[in-house]
Amino acid sequence: MKKIIVINSPIFENEDGKNNEDYLPPLGLGIIITSIDYYDVEFIDSIGDNLGLMKIITTINKIKPNYVFTNIFTTNFQLVKKIVESVNIITHWVIGGLSTKSLYKEIFKWKTQNIIDIIYGDGELIVRDIVKSSVKESPFETSNSNKRYFLIDPSSNYYVRDISNEKLNREIFKNEPQINIYGELEICIYTSRGCPFNCAYCVAANSRNLELGKIRRKTMNGIISELNSIRSMHHEVKAIRILDDLFLSNKKSFDDAVSIFNKFDYKWRAMCHIKSIDNVEDHTLSKIMNSGCKELFIGIESGSSRILKKIQKTHHVEVIKKSVKRVLKLGINVKGYFICGFPCETNDELKKTYELCKELTDFANKNNAIFRNSTFQFRPYYGTELYDEIIALNNISRDSILYKVKISHDLNENVRNKSFNFDSGNYSDVTDDELKRYIKQINDLNNEHV
Repeated sequence: MKKIIVINSPIFENEDGKNNEDYLPPLGLGIIITSIDYYDVEFIDSIGDNLGLMKIITTINKIKPNYVFTNIFTTNFQLVKKIVESVNIITHWVIGGLSTKSLYKEIFKWKTQNIIDIIYGDGELIVRDIVKSSVKESPFETSNSNKRYFLIDPSSNYYVRDISNEKLNREIFKNEPQINIYGELEICIYTSRGCPFNCAYCVAANSRNLELGKIRRKTMNGIISELNSIRSMHHEVKAIRILDDLFLSNKKSFDDAVSIFNKFDYKWRAMCHIKSIDNVEDHTLSKIMNSGCKELFIGIESGSSRILKKIQKTHHVEVIKKSVKRVLKLGINVKGYFICGFPCETNDELKKTYELCKELTDFANKNNAIFRNSTFQFRPYYGTELYDEIIALNNISRDSILYKVKISHDLNENVRNKSFNFDSGNYSDVTDDELKRYIKQINDLNNEHV
């Protein structure tokens, strides 16, 4: 029987003993594994199991799989490259993920005699035929004789038109359920593919992924069925986290969420857009809370109207304040995401970001709620609008920043104590020390909860 290894690719080179709340189970890989479970498949969760590069390479060489499937991101491009180029066995690589659209030509340059198939779009159907050596569609592009790039768009037979009936064997994830920050045993789900918004710093921006077609959402019945399955298999689970880019993106999505979670006793957490909150009335937000909503994740990013407009976010800061405060006042906690160091960002603009986060933190404390922040240094993700802008303004080669990515140990050890603080240069108008000082000041607000 053919042997397959599926790897949730590492984000750091060496083992890291930190317990990261940022870790999320790779549901997409889980769906792929479930679709080929009639083969001998072994899953390696590099992040969840805290595996360094050499351990992964040694494991692949020892097992000698016929195929290795893995995901890739712009942040770990060099790590995946090193793994692929370092294994000393004959195998067939299959690499997927949203970033492959911008990365595939760089992957074409990797030095290996092994076959590499790169998939942009849905992977669960085409991988079956790759393993059977019977792919029924031509690649979008090829390189030499051993590298192929496949685009799975709505015209492809491998495109998943209805995501409501996907099969996912959750026993794959030995790190799930997890205890969340509130001490509740939690399981993650996703209910859609794609994002309707166009943030200039984001690889998932809608305008950058038009080939993948319209946003696909699971039906309410499909979501309810999945939650029923989780309830029957995991009686001890008390909370659900929805991993969609933006689960609550319009008024209908609020109403649907209420209808779904009123059928269960779960506490739940999800991503939400500021515009969504601004467009619904207080009684709708109250229904969300009463259905079990414990926390909303909101990408606020900055306190500067100029920066927000530049990155194509809601740029009326007063709307941000009003919306977040409405949620907090009703008793729903908020985790706000902030980015410091956007291109040409000034000291005054960073100060505005700190002041916004401070105001929301103080308001939450006064209203018996929690506002916590997750603040990072900006880095230009390869293939995004801001990346292309920086390349043009600095007159540098397109791949130069991609190869500069490293973990910022200063931020990791002195700010967030996490392993997700990537650094590929400071493009703001402040010094490195000033930038890190603001990031630390904002993150330190998390210690002010009462």
